[in-house]
Amino acid sequence: MYFWRTDLLIKDLKQNRVTQADFKNYYLVNGILILLSFFALSQTAVEELKISLAGFVINLGLLISWINAAFKANGGEKGHAFLNRFIALYLPITIKITIFAIVVMICFELIFNVFKGQFDEVQLAHIDAIKSIVVDIATSFLIYWRIYVAITKVNS
Repeated sequence: MYFWRTDLLIKDLKQNRVTQADFKNYYLVNGILILLSFFALSQTAVEELKISLAGFVINLGLLISWINAAFKANGGEKGHAFLNRFIALYLPITIKITIFAIVVMICFELIFNVFKGQFDEVQLAHIDAIKSIVVDIATSFLIYWRIYVAITKVNS
């Protein structure tokens, strides 16, 4: 299993060297990550409904469009092992993008702390809600885009 080396995973997928047991392990680790993310979300404060709904609609659009694009990049109906490839690639790509997002958020927070005194608590709560949705959407976009690129490489 690869947790970081997407390039090696692409090579193994291209040469059909990823075993069914490996795919099972990717499913398991991805499932654990999804459960952990649901747990983390359950521990956060309730966001503004309009902002949350907008984030949901945008993420739904990203999900539908990128999954379809990746499916076509995999060869569409004539493609090979789309779901296995997608889920296997999801793990290392998500780890990389999450670390990148954390670094960007830390930098943003360090810069934003200089300006926090200019806002009241209601404004700060609204800014935090928007920031959370923007990070979520940007992260989702980057993950789907990188999976699309990787599947394209697998089929090249």
